[in-house]
Amino acid sequence: MCQGGPEARVVRSWRRLRDGRVGVRLPVSGHDVAEGRFHDGPVSRFEATYTDIVEHVRIVNTYDMWLDEVHMSTSVASFEFEPIDEGTRFTHVEHGVFFDQFWADGPNREVGFPGILETLGNYIV
Repeated sequence: MCQGGPEARVVRSWRRLRDGRVGVRLPVSGHDVAEGRFHDGPVSRFEATYTDIVEHVRIVNTYDMWLDEVHMSTSVASFEFEPIDEGTRFTHVEHGVFFDQFWADGPNREVGFPGILETLGNYIV
């Protein structure tokens, strides 16, 4: 699900593109909303705003996570790409605030993040 006017619409394409790549096109101030159920478990909702995008250099977003309609966390994340002799140095920095009963969930977020990075890495290559 994407929200925003035509100029702020995020074209969700994390699915396979026609040429076999995986990716997403993002405009600055675009809003991205993704919702899904974990197997037979809770419904997770991701709501993001992309605040800075410099192609091949940096992506910065703020995002909120919801679990079964309960606000779980708010985060700001940066993804930076730096050309080096061996290829590209990728740096990810994130600061998240976990609310109420989710205060100890940071380690779980770290466990799930490698899959996101793998998808991003496949898109970049």
